[in-house]
Amino acid sequence: MKYKNKVIAFILLAVVALFGTTGCFETSTKPVRGNVTGKVYDSNGKALHRAKVTVYGTSMLAETDELGKYVLNGIEPGQAKLTATYNEKSVVRVVEVKRGETIEGFDLTFAVIDGLPPVITGVTVASITENIAVINWVTNESANSIVDYATGPVGLGIYNMCASDTGMVTEHSLTLENLLPGQIYHFRVRAIDFEKNEGMSSDYQFITEKGDAPAMPLNFAAEVAPEQEKLSLFWQPNTESDLAGYNLYRSESMNSNYSKVASIDSQNTGYIDEGLRVASKYYYKLSAIDTAGNESVHTQPVSALTPGILVDNRVWTKQNSPYIVKGDIRIRSGATLTIEPGVEVRFTQADMIPDTQGASMTSLIVQGALYAVGTEQNKIVFTSAEDAPRKACWDGIQYIGTTNAQNIMRYASIMFADTGIKSVDSSPSIENTVFGSCAIGLNIGLSTAMNVRYNTIQDCQIGIISAGSNIRNNLLLDNELGVALLGGDYFEYNTVDCLIGVQVDFGSPTIKNNIIARTSTVKGIYGISQSSADATPQISYNDVYNFTIPYNDVTTATDTFNIDADPLFVGGHPYNYRLQSSSPCLTADENGGELGRYHEQQ
Repeated sequence: MKYKNKVIAFILLAVVALFGTTGCFETSTKPVRGNVTGKVYDSNGKALHRAKVTVYGTSMLAETDELGKYVLNGIEPGQAKLTATYNEKSVVRVVEVKRGETIEGFDLTFAVIDGLPPVITGVTVASITENIAVINWVTNESANSIVDYATGPVGLGIYNMCASDTGMVTEHSLTLENLLPGQIYHFRVRAIDFEKNEGMSSDYQFITEKGDAPAMPLNFAAEVAPEQEKLSLFWQPNTESDLAGYNLYRSESMNSNYSKVASIDSQNTGYIDEGLRVASKYYYKLSAIDTAGNESVHTQPVSALTPGILVDNRVWTKQNSPYIVKGDIRIRSGATLTIEPGVEVRFTQADMIPDTQGASMTSLIVQGALYAVGTEQNKIVFTSAEDAPRKACWDGIQYIGTTNAQNIMRYASIMFADTGIKSVDSSPSIENTVFGSCAIGLNIGLSTAMNVRYNTIQDCQIGIISAGSNIRNNLLLDNELGVALLGGDYFEYNTVDCLIGVQVDFGSPTIKNNIIARTSTVKGIYGISQSSADATPQISYNDVYNFTIPYNDVTTATDTFNIDADPLFVGGHPYNYRLQSSSPCLTADENGGELGRYHEQQ
């Protein structure tokens, strides 16, 4: 037992000796770090906000607050080098940091910070060209470079453009680019130094060089594009070395309201204008523009009409006449094309955009309404656009399946068509209209309930083909065949001077109160001819005169108050088909009145 106690005592003595040797009973042998606080001023006593204070050789950093105060914590004891930096300038101060202590009021002071703006002198404008100007000036200290500028003379006080350079220099130069030629500009210069002090000049002005504009583009033309709602524009290229491109302008009126629709690269000599309205006439002008912004004289206007399918209302005005139709126009049901008095519509033979249901030549196809009402003094003209027109140079006007009451043709002229008007299952009213030099003047076909009156149909192969209409008070002159009747037509009070007057092919037409007379010294062939034995025409109260065979193969009675006498037209040049006072036709109609075209003249 005594031996055990001695061992324990020995161990305790060893432990005590060990702790004494290693110092483990002390709390710490490492030095305690210190802190430094203070402010950053300039030499005038102004506190500097956001100055950066660092301990040299370490990553410690503090930034001053609004009062210029900084705090650096945890600095190793001993001498420390503190550096304050502000506006790219620095001051250094050495501090003795004591272990575990905070040194307060350790201020750092800069020399007086510059509070004056740069002084700007020597503002000049150099190297002025059509679109460039160089602005130069000098400052008394290093600063950046800024030029504010705008179009217009000194005094406007508005700047909407700016050029700048961040380099800090005393000799400044900025180039203003992309200026307009021959333009006044006003400007001012500004300079900001290291201390953010800004200097500003007075307002100055300069004028850019005018330069020579490019030549006007040549051979500018407009044409129908291969698709509807588009037109093609093309021209001869300009040859200027500084050519930038072309400006294209468009209007729906020849002399006003042009707006720029495209800026076109100098490498192109054509443009497709898209998104246009069908059956609208567009006018275009073109100019060339150079790299300095000089623009040439505009070309004379060119125009084109967009063909295609018309689904909304359109008006063709006398102001925009003539209208050149180079591709079929189809007026859909629900749409109306209105043509003003005095308008001329010209059709090309070649159809640029053929209608899938139309002919090979250009056509005006009406499934909606065509309201073409002229006046006696201002007729509406439909004719060929060819330089030397002849019969059948364009297809004609077709009415297909429309009974719209707005389908009125009045005081118009239809020339050189294959068929002037063709009506299929439709009921247009056709009055006071001249058909001339057509293959067929008017082909009414099986259409009914039409007013066909007071028209003149002349120099056609066939004047009228009809199968059930009212044909009244018309002049049919110098046609190979005046009229072909195919059904229950009423052919009354017409004057016919043709090689063959009336031909009855089918049906039971009523033919009465007409003058069918050949005025040539050579007799006509047939006055009234019947080509089918099944036809049953009713022929009465007509004057049939100067034909080799007045009635050819007619199977019904022809002696019912018909006469064979010279109607005694007034004649003259141009020939007047009114009756002389001694004419036998003045009292020969069914009621003892006048026969022919001028009975009950409007």
